Amino acid sequence: MRVRPLPAAIGADRRRAAVDWRAVTKDDRSVIADWLVLFSALLLGLSLFLTWSSLSPAYVAIAEKLQTLQTVPRSPTAWQVYSSADVLLLLLAVALLGVALKGPRRARICTLMACVLALAFTIHAEGDPPTNGAATDFRPGVGGPTYVSPSPAPGAGETAAIIALLGAIGGLTLSLTTD
Repeated sequence: MRVRPLPAAIGADRRRAAVDWRAVTKDDRSVIADWLVLFSALLLGLSLFLTWSSLSPAYVAIAEKLQTLQTVPRSPTAWQVYSSADVLLLLLAVALLGVALKGPRRARICTLMACVLALAFTIHAEGDPPTNGAATDFRPGVGGPTYVSPSPAPGAGETAAIIALLGAIGGLTLSLTTD
């Protein structure tokens, strides 16, 4: 069985649309990688101040009537939800800044591994958002519901952190191709 060649017009379009990475110099790739890591570090730091989880409106309505959530924030940031993971994510953002500005290969590899671990943690946090101390059920008494779940939903902080970590992983991987 013979495969027929593509018509000249189709092959020419395909060649024009493709990026020839050999034409991009190592210096260009290094600059692109550094900027990507820098923006990712800033976005990761910003994500810690965004909402990381929120409680269901039905749960909050009942909790406000019973006054059981007085000390629990309704839409907490990473600083309000976590005791140590938020600090580790901030340290990772600082490490990304350092690597973007001037980081040797070994530091980039270590930071890349830390980003992969942080990405796994953040994906887990988005799939199972924390409640920061909200009770898992109510027993409000006669005439009321016997069970209402806090049903936490992920917030913008987790999504921003995932985007930042994916960008950092891409930038660090690209930077390793320049050595």
